[in-house]
Amino acid sequence: MRADQQIQINTLLLEREGLFVRIHELERAASAILGEPYPFTRPALPSDQTKPKRKAARAAADPVRPLEGRETAYRVTYRRAGQVVTEDHDDPAALRTLFASQGAHLQVTRLETLDHGARPKALLYARAE
Repeated sequence: MRADQQIQINTLLLEREGLFVRIHELERAASAILGEPYPFTRPALPSDQTKPKRKAARAAADPVRPLEGRETAYRVTYRRAGQVVTEDHDDPAALRTLFASQGAHLQVTRLETLDHGARPKALLYARAE
């Protein structure tokens, strides 16, 4: 996040905090008029709304699966800053992080499993180009 964006967000958060303080003061004033606490109910806020989760779409797009049978590792090939990189991994979490980090300068092009002799066993992902 750029510094000017952070300043804008911080300004809005401070304004929001000030409004919450004002609401609290108004509620205390109403309670003072009544001479007892008034049971204010919290209104629904836009920030309470949650976006529908799209786990099914993410799960279908996740090519990383647990190793099976005689598979011992994964081999991933990706393009980073114009260079092609091939690495062997045994940690599926690292591969999921790599897939999630894709962008303009990082593209996974191939994912396959390896057997005991480091030979390709199963192709899990190949980027169509």
